[in-house]
Amino acid sequence: MVKIGDEHYLKAAMQLGDLQTVVAHEAVYSRKGIKLVERGVRVDGRLYQRLLNHKLQVPIDHSLSAERTVTRDELHDQAERFLAERPFYGRLAARPGDRGTLLDAIGSIALPKPIAFRLTVARDCRAAVFGHSLQASLIALHLGMRRNLAAAELRALAAAALLHDIGVLHIDPEVLQADHRFTSAERRQLHAHPLTGAMIVQQHPEYPPAVARAILEHHERHDGTGYPRGLKGREMSMMGRIMLLAEVVAAVLDKKARGSGKRLSVILRLNHVKFDREMSQGIFELLKREVVDDADVDRGQVGAARLKRLREEFGEWRQARAELEDYAAGARAAGAFVAGRVELLERSLADVGLHPDQLSSVSVDIGDQQTAIAELAMLAHEASWQLKEIIRDAFCRFPTLHTTEEPGERAMRDWLGRLDGRLNRAGDKRSADEAPPILSG
Repeated sequence: MVKIGDEHYLKAAMQLGDLQTVVAHEAVYSRKGIKLVERGVRVDGRLYQRLLNHKLQVPIDHSLSAERTVTRDELHDQAERFLAERPFYGRLAARPGDRGTLLDAIGSIALPKPIAFRLTVARDCRAAVFGHSLQASLIALHLGMRRNLAAAELRALAAAALLHDIGVLHIDPEVLQADHRFTSAERRQLHAHPLTGAMIVQQHPEYPPAVARAILEHHERHDGTGYPRGLKGREMSMMGRIMLLAEVVAAVLDKKARGSGKRLSVILRLNHVKFDREMSQGIFELLKREVVDDADVDRGQVGAARLKRLREEFGEWRQARAELEDYAAGARAAGAFVAGRVELLERSLADVGLHPDQLSSVSVDIGDQQTAIAELAMLAHEASWQLKEIIRDAFCRFPTLHTTEEPGERAMRDWLGRLDGRLNRAGDKRSADEAPPILSG
C-alpha cells in the first residue's frame, strides 16, 4: 500500500484533537514496529513531535476517529444552505428536479472512515478548503447533469469534486496565503497535490477509478498548459474536464469580492482555450442572470488614468516580446517553453480584442465609457498574472535555470527575473480592490 506521510497534514490532524475529541481506535506503530500511541488514547497536538520523528506503518487517518466527524447528512445540509443562500448556486438547480438530483448525489458520497476523518480535518482546521470543495461539487454536478451523466456517474463526480483538494492538506497553509510568493520548491509541491489526492483516493475501493483520475486531472487545461501532466482536450476524462472548470468557477466565487461574477466572466473569456467551450457557455448563461454590480462602475471611475497605466503595461509587454526572441535562442528548451506559452496567451488576448497591438484602437472605441474601461483593466490584470505564471512555470519545469552557468540559459534566467520585477512594479500600482487571479492554484 502507498504510504503518504506529510508533516503539515500530521500537524493538522493533531490540531484537530485540540478542537474536539480524537481517539486512536487502533494502536499507532512506526514502520520499525515501535508502538507510538496505545489504542484508546486521546490524541492532540502534544503528540505531534513524537509522531513526526517516525515513519508510520499506515497513514495516521487509518488509526484515528473524531467525535464530531463529517457525515453525509452534514454534507447534504450544507449543500442545501448554499443553494438557498447564495444566488449563483441557487441558479444551479433552477430546472425542475435539479435540486433533488444535486442533493441526492451529495448525500450519497461514500465516506470510508479515513476519508471522513480527512474531511473533518479540512472542515475544522482548513475551513476554506472544505467550503471550496463542497461548492465545487455543486458546480460540477450542475455541469454533469447538463451532460446527462447517469446517477452512478454523478455520485462519482460528486465524490471527485468533494475530494479534489484533499492533497492540499499536505501543503503548508502559510504558502497558500494570497500574498505569498512561491519558491520553485513550493510550486513543485503545489503542482503535486492532484497526484497526492489521487493516491489517497486509490487506497479506498469504495471509489471507482474515475474518481482518482478526475482528481488527478483537475488542474489540467484544454490547451495543455495545466499540471501535473500537461494533458490536452480529449486526453482528459469527461469528469476531469468538468472538474477543471468547476474548480476555477468555485475559486473565483469563493472570494466573495464585489463583482466576482463579472471577474469570472472576464477570466473565462480570456482563457477560453483552457476550458470546454460548451461547459463554459453554460456558466456564462448563469452569469448573465446576475444583477449588475455597482462596483463595476465604481472601478471605472479612474478613467483616463487607468487607460494610461494600461498603455504603459502593454508597452512593457511589447518590449518583453521583442527581447524574448533574442534570449529564447540561447536556451532552447526553456526558451521554446516560454515562447510557446506567450504565443498562446497572445492568441487569447487577440480573441478578446486585447492584443498589445490592438490597445490603441480599443482605447478609441471605448472612449470614456467607465464600465468598459473597468472590464478592459480586469482583462489586462488577468493577462499580467498569466504572464507571471509563465515565468514561474519556467523555473518550476527547468529548475537548473536557478544555478546554471551556461551563457544562454543564464541570460534567459536573468531576463525572466527582470521581467518578473517589471510585472511586480506594475502590479503595485494597481488599486487594492483588484483581487489576484486564481488560475495559478
